[in-house]
Amino acid sequence: MSRPSAPSPSARAAAPAPGRPHAPQRGAMMAPPPIEAPRDYAQTLRRLLHYFGRFKALIVAATLFIAAATLFRTLVPALVGEAIRVDLEMGRDLPDFVHRMKIILAIVIGAWIADAMSGILMTRLSNQVIYRLREDSFARVQALSMKSFDRHGIGDFISRMTNDIEMVYNAMNNGFSNLVGGLLSMVTVLAAMLLLSWRLSLVVIAVVPVMAVLTGIVGKKIRNAFRRNQEWVGRLSSSIEESVTGVRVTQTFRREEAEFAKFEKINDANQRAGIEAELISYTFMPLMNVMTSLTLGLIVGVGGSLAMKGAQAPDAGAVPGGVSIGLLTAFILYSQRFFQPLRQITQVYNMLQSALAGAERLFELMDTRPEVVEKPDALSLADPAGAVEFSGVGFAYEEGKPVLDDIGFRTRPGQVVAIVGPTGAGKTTLVNLLGRFYDVQSGSITIDGTDIRDLRIDDLRRCMGVVLQESFFFAATIRENLLYSRPDATEEEMIAAARTANAHYFISRLPQGYDTLLSERGDNLSQGERQLLGIARAILADPRILILDEATSSVDSLTEARIQEGLIRLMKGRTSFIIAHRLSTIRNADLVLVLHNRRIVESGTHDELMRKPDGFYARLYGMQGLVPEVLESHL
Repeated sequence: MSRPSAPSPSARAAAPAPGRPHAPQRGAMMAPPPIEAPRDYAQTLRRLLHYFGRFKALIVAATLFIAAATLFRTLVPALVGEAIRVDLEMGRDLPDFVHRMKIILAIVIGAWIADAMSGILMTRLSNQVIYRLREDSFARVQALSMKSFDRHGIGDFISRMTNDIEMVYNAMNNGFSNLVGGLLSMVTVLAAMLLLSWRLSLVVIAVVPVMAVLTGIVGKKIRNAFRRNQEWVGRLSSSIEESVTGVRVTQTFRREEAEFAKFEKINDANQRAGIEAELISYTFMPLMNVMTSLTLGLIVGVGGSLAMKGAQAPDAGAVPGGVSIGLLTAFILYSQRFFQPLRQITQVYNMLQSALAGAERLFELMDTRPEVVEKPDALSLADPAGAVEFSGVGFAYEEGKPVLDDIGFRTRPGQVVAIVGPTGAGKTTLVNLLGRFYDVQSGSITIDGTDIRDLRIDDLRRCMGVVLQESFFFAATIRENLLYSRPDATEEEMIAAARTANAHYFISRLPQGYDTLLSERGDNLSQGERQLLGIARAILADPRILILDEATSSVDSLTEARIQEGLIRLMKGRTSFIIAHRLSTIRNADLVLVLHNRRIVESGTHDELMRKPDGFYARLYGMQGLVPEVLESHL
């Protein structure tokens, strides 16, 4: 029987990082961070151009076609003016005029072909660049530490990798041809106008600095406005992501109106930012059009005056300073050709401002440094025994608010360690530190005597299997989700793991069995079934160190009993950490660590701790009928 590969070859750990109940809330549930001022856009542009540099052949080919199209279009006004002056004004035969028109038509067709080729090449170029940007940004997100996700909303990351990249793509795909073609066209057209009449050319040249100043002033406002708009798009994405994820909680507590009001507030701010950006952008083009119209009016006025001087002359050179009707016609056509690309460039400029705002946010993401970094000379962890030691470990998610303080204990290989304590005591944080999803801020953690900060992260996490209270599953088949922890497992090993976790029975009853497609997060399974799959996934990883974070809290008593049998077999010979509120599930643990107020207040076996009737653990155990939050208020 063929077996598809697991969803990701890089997924060697049994599950994603354990969740943390006291992490700062994200998205719409937290106050939005202040919008930062624009940074160095020149540096952003240089970094963006660096991506273009990887595809020099495409750029050269596209530029050549753009230059060819520009040259063809530049020839047309001169040929039209020449046809009017020679064939019509000087009374040449009509066939000569028709012949010139055929030549002009051929040139127009050539320009169209060159435009089409440049468009094809630019589409390929922009897609290649965006492909690299997406890969680099996704790789960075995969490498980020958990603290980065604690600080930023998930929707903000999604917005940067979708909306911001899309803005860059639009600017590249539509803007490069217009920018290069426009600049080439302006240079060639200006040269042609100078050859025709330097006096009329001065009228055009005088307007260019005014337009440049206006472009600089308005462009800065456009850039800032688009950055603010993109910031609000990121916040809106975070709000939507959080609202959709928590819709069941929202409906349970009848908070639909409150959530809608919160969303409406963010959406309204996003709308205002978008309107502001577009209004500033839209004022730019009418301003350029007014300047263009005024310039054309001056050309017609000055050119008409000069044409009257040369009206009796056979050509423009017959009267000093005079121009012919044909020359004036050609010059007007050229001036339109000059301002048309100028208007295109201003449109590209607007597009470029929004793209730079998006690229800046994207590069901010790429520049985010992971807090957990592997040393260049990190050691391998080939076959660990599983001896774990915490020595004076301290940690805080936020400065000045310690979660763990002076944590110290030692386990022998194969021991079962239970971690108990009230909600918020730091139980999940402790195992997060063991997996190096965060780095300790004081003290050290060792495995087999080696500091985990000296180990290869891949080796460290490969030796660990994790079962969360809420197991996460991808929108893939059950088979692919199970193989996520160990892509090279055989069919028999996968089924054996499912049997051990008591998951094979319900899987085999599904119409498609192990090929059943799970919906997003596995929502088409019951909570208990998801938990069984999570345990099976950890079993399949065959870890040396096992972490069970409230692993049996979501299943009924009968299923829990069956799972316990499988877990006992799984934990044999493996160092295991069990986090549980139901203390009856950890009575046989070799070591019980009792966390309270950031410290280990008691440790020992269940029997040893129960012999202390006034001890924290004994009182906790005696109040089994109460939920942890109530226990905390009583202790």
